[in-house]
Amino acid sequence: MADEDAMRKQISDFYRDEFIRHKIRLEHQRPFVADSKFEEIETALDRIITEIDRICESENFEALASHLLHRFDVVTNLSESKVLPAFRVH
Repeated sequence: MADEDAMRKQISDFYRDEFIRHKIRLEHQRPFVADSKFEEIETALDRIITEIDRICESENFEALASHLLHRFDVVTNLSESKVLPAFRVH
């Protein structure tokens, strides 16, 4: 059981880092996003980042997290970043 908990923690930390990278990218795009939309997206990212350990306990966590990352990538375009490859999602 301890191994399973450690694995979930590693997965949770990985996805938390990915969502944080999207948040950083979003902050750089702030001048190009309407304030209300920016706040809505930022609130969603903050909630996911804060609750990722709890979300990780769900049975379909990896599929859900992957889906959410893809949805945020549509907004931030992080996976296509040519400026700083370290900030790419994929």
